[in-house]
Amino acid sequence: MKSILILGLGLIGGSLAKAIKESELEYRIHAYDPDQLSLENALNDKSIDKAVDQIETILQIEDLSLIMLCSPIDKTIENLKFLKAIDEKTLFVSLASSLSSINDFVESEGIKNIIFTHPISGSHNSGYENASPNLFNQKNVIRVNVNDLQENQTHEIEKIWSSIGSNIINMSLDDHERFLMFTSHLPHLIAYTTMLSIDDEVDISKYSAGGLKEFLRIAESNPDLWADIFSSNSKNLKVGSEIFINNLYRIIDLFKDPETLKELLAEIRNKKQKL
Repeated sequence: MKSILILGLGLIGGSLAKAIKESELEYRIHAYDPDQLSLENALNDKSIDKAVDQIETILQIEDLSLIMLCSPIDKTIENLKFLKAIDEKTLFVSLASSLSSINDFVESEGIKNIIFTHPISGSHNSGYENASPNLFNQKNVIRVNVNDLQENQTHEIEKIWSSIGSNIINMSLDDHERFLMFTSHLPHLIAYTTMLSIDDEVDISKYSAGGLKEFLRIAESNPDLWADIFSSNSKNLKVGSEIFINNLYRIIDLFKDPETLKELLAEIRNKKQKL
């Protein structure tokens, strides 16, 4: 039986382990995470078959087919520094939300046995305790094949995503970073900034409607994870932030012209309704 190693047993890694176990796939699942409680819970849930206590022992895993990189970006790069000499028959699979920093590292190190598969799913809640086998069901997974790996090299990971209910979309690295900046990274940045901008004397629980609470829900997301993402995709985020700021001032300038402002807001609403 082939083995899979999941590096990082949080929301994404834990959900992946659970989904694979509930599928018809037959793998021996190993997992490594610095949080021993997550490993113990996964063993108790039978989501994994074996916990890896020390990263050094990874090199001893037999028939290791795939290494699923589910840790934050900086930790993924740190792990790759140690594991880069692993047999090239083993495929690294990154599940990161931003690819630039990891790709810069693998290019500099000449690592060819890696593919990016970013599942468009997640939650502001983090940790193994929030993992669900249904997290990826009926969700898109963006595949970025930076090294032009052949079908025989990528078939296995594509079969896994399909078997747990995901739909694979192919995309270039540049398009991924630009599109995800608009659809995920910039909204998170705006949510964090909005929370930062609210006066400390304002009690959100008393004075805000449900819309603000829902909007600020994503400001509860893991700060370590999002600091890495903002840094990795900083080039696109700077461009997106300038666009946002310019449009904000455009709307502010129309405060003195309510009729034109109504037309612009109606135009924006129509744009949203067409999505």
